[in-house]
Amino acid sequence: MKSESPREMPPYLDHEHVPATMGTEFVLRFYRLLKGTTIYDRNNVNIQRHTQDCVQAINPFIRSEGQLFLKIVRRNFFFNNVRIPVKADKYPIFKNFSQEMEKRWIGELEFTSEVSGENLKNFVYILSGLEEENESNYLSVRMQLRAQGIQGISVGKLEFFRDEELYVDSEEQKRYSKEIYFKAIGLVKEIMEGVKSQRLINIRKAKHLMQNAVNSIMQDESALLGLANIKNYDEYTFNHSVNVAIYAIALGQRIGLSKKNLSHLGMAGLLHDIGKTKIPGEILNKEEKLSPQEWVMIQSHPVLGAEIVMRVKEWGELSTRLIDAAFEHHLRYDLTGYPKLARKRNLTLFGKIVSLADFYDALVRPRAYRQFPFVSEKILGFMLEQVGKHFDPALVKVFINMIGIYPLGTLVLLNTNEMGIVVQIQEDPELIDRPKVCLLSYSDGEYQKGKIVDLKEVDEKTGTFKRFIVKTLDTNEYNIHVAEFLI
Repeated sequence: MKSESPREMPPYLDHEHVPATMGTEFVLRFYRLLKGTTIYDRNNVNIQRHTQDCVQAINPFIRSEGQLFLKIVRRNFFFNNVRIPVKADKYPIFKNFSQEMEKRWIGELEFTSEVSGENLKNFVYILSGLEEENESNYLSVRMQLRAQGIQGISVGKLEFFRDEELYVDSEEQKRYSKEIYFKAIGLVKEIMEGVKSQRLINIRKAKHLMQNAVNSIMQDESALLGLANIKNYDEYTFNHSVNVAIYAIALGQRIGLSKKNLSHLGMAGLLHDIGKTKIPGEILNKEEKLSPQEWVMIQSHPVLGAEIVMRVKEWGELSTRLIDAAFEHHLRYDLTGYPKLARKRNLTLFGKIVSLADFYDALVRPRAYRQFPFVSEKILGFMLEQVGKHFDPALVKVFINMIGIYPLGTLVLLNTNEMGIVVQIQEDPELIDRPKVCLLSYSDGEYQKGKIVDLKEVDEKTGTFKRFIVKTLDTNEYNIHVAEFLI
């Protein structure tokens, strides 16, 4: 389903399922209606208008998806289980709406059938009239809805977490993400070796694992993105394939792809380099400059990859997506890459996403022929230089916002002369330069984890930020293995 404001939607989203986009529209309209009920009586013309606006956001989505479910967890919004990325200009509204719902202890809104304007208005006035800080408000709402004969609308209690619960939850999430990551590496090995020896590929196992990866990223994308900092060029192809899948899923979530499409996108990322199974290892891992003949062989891997996928009938509906990613990931946005085309074609969304993820991960890690990788800020600079040439401009903007000016794993020097590693990006785009940083201490010849500080923290006396980043540092110069501090 398309948004009612298609002009605001990037062109590459027109034919994709976009619950996050619709979620943003729903929150904006619902909040305006809720706020209006605290000012106007139910017959006011503004209430009538806001009610109709809200109905027009709800009912088409119900017809398309069967339900509309909004859940608020720690001020993160999930719309039909897809996390809504909040843009800077919408952040104050989302924050205020979250606070209004927190005061009423309501954390879930659910519509399971189309709603009339009158029933919606009655429901919102019920919410508006709730007493603050009453944990049983959700039960009261359910009783009042039942008493008024309003069906197809329900609410749930807000989930509150104490700091220690968050810590346990975070550690459990890291453990789960780590398990998925290393299982995925094992799966890539299994598939690559299976292709070489012409053994059957366990398609069901691959799909199940990718669904778990999608769930993990939807819960906490930083956990798996942190694992993507593992730099192992002894098994470069396997690590790289998994990392491309992670970046692709995370980027796909940011632009509002459905859960099913995210799973397909992850598989496309995982298998984008499958054509390299047909390239001799001595060429793939050659440290010296490739000869013209060897370079031609390397450039054949996208076509070889597409051919391999075509021969595996069991992929079913996934096959087209996998072919697109394998064939297109080196074509470039302006089609000046490889393989050379006999005629122009429009790149697919999957191809453009996997191309971006592939480029970033390839430069951010060491290779057999390049011991030291590029620092992230330099890679992001390359991307910006190649916007409209190598990469889709809109996707680059979303990707940089996801990765951050200081991506996870960046080693930084603070104004306090402390060194630290970026461990979490701020959700608010206006605070993208103020991530959370794990401070490092040096003893017994090695760097060790210290406390985590939030760079948006303000000094109460001066009203200024306590810490800020002076510059980034090269982890290689300090012999720091970033992944150890993130996982």
